[in-house]
Amino acid sequence: MKKTGTNLINSRKWKLTFVVLIFIFSLISVSAAIPEKKLWVASIEKNEESIIFVNHSESPTEGGWILLSGGKEIQLPQPLNFTYNGTDSLERAGTTFKLNPESKSKSKSDQEDITELVFTYPYSTHPFYTEGQCVQVDFNGSSAFKKQDVNIYLVKGLKVRSTGEAIIDLVDNETINMKEIFDNSTDSCNKICATLDKNGDLAEPLTFDCLEPGSYGILITLADEEDKKEKPDKKEKPDKKEKPDKKEKTKIERKILSATCFEVLDYELKTSTVNALEEEKDLEVDLYLKDAPAEKKFTYGAMLVRKDAYKADINFSTNGTRAGTDVFINEIGIARDLGFNSTNYESKFNKSELTNGVQTLIGEGNGTISIGGENQKSLSLITLDLLPGDYLLFTGAYEKGKGIVGIDQKELTIYEAGTFQTV
Repeated sequence: MKKTGTNLINSRKWKLTFVVLIFIFSLISVSAAIPEKKLWVASIEKNEESIIFVNHSESPTEGGWILLSGGKEIQLPQPLNFTYNGTDSLERAGTTFKLNPESKSKSKSDQEDITELVFTYPYSTHPFYTEGQCVQVDFNGSSAFKKQDVNIYLVKGLKVRSTGEAIIDLVDNETINMKEIFDNSTDSCNKICATLDKNGDLAEPLTFDCLEPGSYGILITLADEEDKKEKPDKKEKPDKKEKPDKKEKTKIERKILSATCFEVLDYELKTSTVNALEEEKDLEVDLYLKDAPAEKKFTYGAMLVRKDAYKADINFSTNGTRAGTDVFINEIGIARDLGFNSTNYESKFNKSELTNGVQTLIGEGNGTISIGGENQKSLSLITLDLLPGDYLLFTGAYEKGKGIVGIDQKELTIYEAGTFQTV
């Protein structure tokens, strides 16, 4: 499917639908645990506008997932598990967030007002792109939506920080406007119309060529009668004398089938190192940002992780307040144990706190990390405590004010001393 028929959307009502991307990581886990008989599992309502989220499953081909391809595939933790423990409804500043009552199950504490939901993300990699690469988007949906008309939105300018802050604002009972959540962090939105096939999938992949660097989101919604009104039949001539009644205002309801995010990075990062290393020897890594201006300042980092230890159990729990909200990765509290929060994460980059925090997440004996000084392209990773085995090497380049501008990944093996290996 080509990206024809794309038009810029500036309407206020579509700003509301971007809030789905705030909840993508928490709500997508909700979807996986719900029986198939219930298609809709969560909703957000404010000012007579509502967003309803569709059910997902852990199937990569039938689960309602957006599959991205065409970029550099970076390995995700395996398995990648999400668990939600908390309230199934939240009302703050005129905004109501609800989970489907039938999705509710008792938690280990047996508290009736607590919902526990668990799922495993089905894909093992996630692509990152550079400006010259083609972004390919496919959708594997439920047959319950076969032959349905849908709208596909490419949202430019979505930032991780704004997403996190919006979640905190909602949970902390602060006054927020759903329209304004992305006003300062979303640049534009392109809309494409399509019809799902007999399996509820896109008939053919959608492609975007030569996107400029930045953060992007993909949002797929069911089309409704209002969408059809935006495309009047050319044969029908509207009555110019007829004026709409401003008092007649219908409730706007958007049904979200799926959503995902991706990054188009500024540069291609090249990593030079060995494929095999004798145990207890340091790993030397040389990094190069292709076509990066010489006058710019970058910070380079490298992380080596044992393959069988590269897993993530993410637990999100909340009682509806900021104080009662915790996020744990592998039983390590992001705020409590590592000291990271939405206001200090940037200041911690390239400091000892970040190195120590990442090392804590990796676990002793499972990996090592090195972050260089300004424009230091050669790094050395100490492997003294690492046992022989297969490892993943992740490398990245950071630019102040922009974030990550280049990323790369390689595989290597650490072998026992005295054992011959071909490097």
